[in-house]
Amino acid sequence: MPSAIAAVAVARLAAPGCPEWLVAQRLPGATLAGLWEWPGGKVEPGETKPQAAARELFEEVGLRVPATDLRAVGGALNAGPITLELFWTMAPHHASPQPLGCAQVRWVDASELAHLEFPPANASLTHRIVAIDRMLRAGSPPTDPPTLDGRRTGTG
Repeated sequence: MPSAIAAVAVARLAAPGCPEWLVAQRLPGATLAGLWEWPGGKVEPGETKPQAAARELFEEVGLRVPATDLRAVGGALNAGPITLELFWTMAPHHASPQPLGCAQVRWVDASELAHLEFPPANASLTHRIVAIDRMLRAGSPPTDPPTLDGRRTGTG
């Protein structure tokens, strides 16, 4: 059975209608070292995928988000030895992620995602984030996502 991996794409509005996305770079010496990814990791026994995603987000970059605030980005992706599921949420503009379990973190525009090297399994998930980005820019996100501090964005 493949290992379940849960990850989180966090967006914040740099300016009205201008989302930025949080990406993390894998640590030197780790599998696929130096590649960029959505923060996340293995689902532990007894955890739901959203619970694992929320825990991993805190462990890797220090951002707290309740699992109930995460929205699935399509279904899980079967990528050989892993099953990867991506969630997303909004962060307040002042959110300050730190590279706790990764080499570095960056806020990037969706147009920059194509220029970052992600693991192969992340490609279709990144395309889904670009689609959400387009909806956010148009003022019609797929849902009214809560922010990391529990407030609604009011955009949906």
